[in-house]
Amino acid sequence: MRIDTLAKWFLSKNPQLRGGYIDQNTKLNKLLYFSYLMHYAVTGRNLTDDKFEKWDNGPVSREIYKEYRYNNLSGFSETKVDIEDKDVLKFLEIVNFVYSNRTAGELSKETHEHSIWIDAEKNEDLDFRKIAEKEKCLMKSLYATYADMDFDSIVMEKISGNIYYYDKYNLDMSDEVVSILEKMEPQSEPMFVENINGELVFS
Repeated sequence: MRIDTLAKWFLSKNPQLRGGYIDQNTKLNKLLYFSYLMHYAVTGRNLTDDKFEKWDNGPVSREIYKEYRYNNLSGFSETKVDIEDKDVLKFLEIVNFVYSNRTAGELSKETHEHSIWIDAEKNEDLDFRKIAEKEKCLMKSLYATYADMDFDSIVMEKISGNIYYYDKYNLDMSDEVVSILEKMEPQSEPMFVENINGELVFS
């Protein structure tokens, strides 16, 4: 599988990344990087043969950076990209769920704490074999948490500045529920909301 196919999948899921801006290019590269990182942490294998380099704003695929900035990858407009390998698709779905609502700056800042970025020289290829145990455990934990989730049933809603995820088969986003969520205090992280025995439960 080619890295540009994975990039197009993220672009199909996140139309807000198609504006052609540097920040959007940076964020796309970070979503790809976290996909590679999680895949290697869980399977011990590279996701593809493509490389990430140490750039000032974090790990970057030079190929995707150039395709996005100079060759109109940012203009990709298809709404569906098929990933035939369902195991790979699961990694992409989890990374998209966990990281897609963070800003390019937030994602870059997190990657600056990763040992494989810290230990590399500028523009050097990152070696995923050298992932620190802390990062490996985090990626494995995220995978274990979300591996069984049916992402086709998960809906995201932004209300009064807060981001909520919910299962459309569990929760009816009625006017009454919206009214309750509108009164919630500002939250620094997205929340999952579900209906348990008639009550809203947040996690």
